[in-house]
Amino acid sequence: MHSDVGVTVVADVVLVTVTFENTDSVAQRVRLRNRLDGPVLPPRRAGVPEPGWDDDGFEGAVPAESTVALGYASPIDGDSTPSSDTDPESVVDIDVLGRNPDTDTAAVSSTDAIRRLGPSRPPADAVPAAEPLDIALARGDCSEEPDEHTADETVSLESPTSPSEPADSPSESVDSSSELVDSSSESATLPPEPTDEDVAVAVSAASNSTEESVSAPAATSAATTSAATTSTAQTSDYSSFLVAVERRIELAERLDGASVREAADAFETSDVSVDSVASLDADRARLRRLAAHATKLADRAADADPDVDSLRRVA
Repeated sequence: MHSDVGVTVVADVVLVTVTFENTDSVAQRVRLRNRLDGPVLPPRRAGVPEPGWDDDGFEGAVPAESTVALGYASPIDGDSTPSSDTDPESVVDIDVLGRNPDTDTAAVSSTDAIRRLGPSRPPADAVPAAEPLDIALARGDCSEEPDEHTADETVSLESPTSPSEPADSPSESVDSSSELVDSSSESATLPPEPTDEDVAVAVSAASNSTEESVSAPAATSAATTSAATTSTAQTSDYSSFLVAVERRIELAERLDGASVREAADAFETSDVSVDSVASLDADRARLRRLAAHATKLADRAADADPDVDSLRRVA
């Protein structure tokens, strides 16, 4: 083990540097003690002294066949300021304590090395917030045409009832979503899910109203208007729910692994409260049930192939 000590005087501060060169095939443990009158000012990271440093100096291991450089500062009085030619032994004591007992366990695994790395994602301020799909469509910003598969999934998720029935305009959807997000119980109030029995009842009611259209046209008109109103309300509820969930997910993505400053900026620029983020588990389960139900309806729609031309003549 070889060591080299350097002394530099700047104003009333002495800078001491020590370089250890370990030529052995095993790690060696060393002890460095300050002999100056002033205190030891070790290197720090985020205001905390680096590992191995204490009030008297440093104690740590020098890896096998490696070189380690250490340094610290010590303020002193002007009368006792040493010069650069001062004997290093009068400034610092160096002891070689022998083989490092933690040699076999000191190796850092790749997992530990990855954990020491900083966040891999860019700062939240550098990433533009994603705009909800329905708002982008309303502004005409989406230049790409969605493929047939994506369009079918979008219609199935946002319109759980018949595609022929009228849907809310984009502005009405945005207004409904804003009211849902601003309410304190947005995570607890969810639209009811239509079941297969509900669909069968609706189809049966529509068939009965068609058969009785000649004898009771007023009743048929009232039933049709009521069904259309219910369908429109459900469509609005589902659209508002999806927009609200998307905003909560966007906020959760920004908060994941964010610093205190980044989290504060995220809450300042978002209209979603921190209590709403706690409902992500319920949102995830709700979305999966909705996706499963939409897939089932899409399969039923694909299997149903009535002769529309013949039905028109009957109607």
